[in-house]
Amino acid sequence: MKAAPQPPPLSHAHHAPPAHIRALHKAHQKSPLTAPTVLDFDNLPPISSPSFPVITPSTISAPVASAAFSAFSDEHEGVTSVESDIPIYKVASVPGLQVIPNLLPPSVQKTLLRKLLFRDLSDPRHKTNLHAHYHLPPPPPDVGSYFESPPETTFRALSADGRDLPVDRMLDKKLRWVTLGGQYDWTLKKYPVDSSSLPEFPEDICDLVSSLFGITSQAAIVNIYSPGDTLAPHRDVSEASCAPLVSVSLGCEALFIAGVGDQEGVVVRVRSGDAVVMSGEARWAWHSVPTIAGGTCPEWLQEWPEERRGWMRGKRVNLNVRQMWD
Repeated sequence: MKAAPQPPPLSHAHHAPPAHIRALHKAHQKSPLTAPTVLDFDNLPPISSPSFPVITPSTISAPVASAAFSAFSDEHEGVTSVESDIPIYKVASVPGLQVIPNLLPPSVQKTLLRKLLFRDLSDPRHKTNLHAHYHLPPPPPDVGSYFESPPETTFRALSADGRDLPVDRMLDKKLRWVTLGGQYDWTLKKYPVDSSSLPEFPEDICDLVSSLFGITSQAAIVNIYSPGDTLAPHRDVSEASCAPLVSVSLGCEALFIAGVGDQEGVVVRVRSGDAVVMSGEARWAWHSVPTIAGGTCPEWLQEWPEERRGWMRGKRVNLNVRQMWD
């Protein structure tokens, strides 16, 4: 694999995306998932076709995947066995962009969701978009998580003229992101310099990512989307490491755009359980999410979790993991 170029200057985090990426994003904000411009890994043209847009440079071996999933599993979902190697597709038009369709089996997806949204969301060291506006104490031990909180639970507004936030509205409408490990400053677009002050990255998720992708998880952003939400074109340039960026999709389907330099970008349909790896030149690629498609959450996930049935039916949860330092 070609090594990633050195990180751009931190000031580039504030740069505007190029016109062709903005246009591609705008063109697909109302685009159907089946548009001819969309690369769909469940419906690729024949490999012999001259228009075949990807190659399969490598795989994740079945024994490696099985061991990673078994180590990650918990008593809720059981152990998952992988029968065959998992192909890794390289997107030809964006050097370094890799897509791994259907990487995580359903049981592993549910386990990951429970760890992220029951355990890690409830840990006050992992900040959310709500901490700047509300007092969010951790749930009491006999409750366990926000998803198990009584419906009368409310969170006090920090401003004198603000309204308190009911837990239902917090989970259904207001919660947009959670940061794990390195706590990203969204205003300054940088991480703290002193790593000793950072909360420890969840060890089991770190081990899963390391086993599958070979990076050291030091920071992650868990984005929670609803249909109609978008993620504007941007680049992740705040990390000092050139290690790949790993993105895992859970829940509703979406369109993902990535492009390098002046080259034409690619639009990829991502489904629950898919992983996208941005490595090499693509590590610093412009990327965006122009569409979250309602009604596309897998049937087996729609009623998750049992403590708040139907919540995932209208959600896309994206785990975006990065290594901050080499």
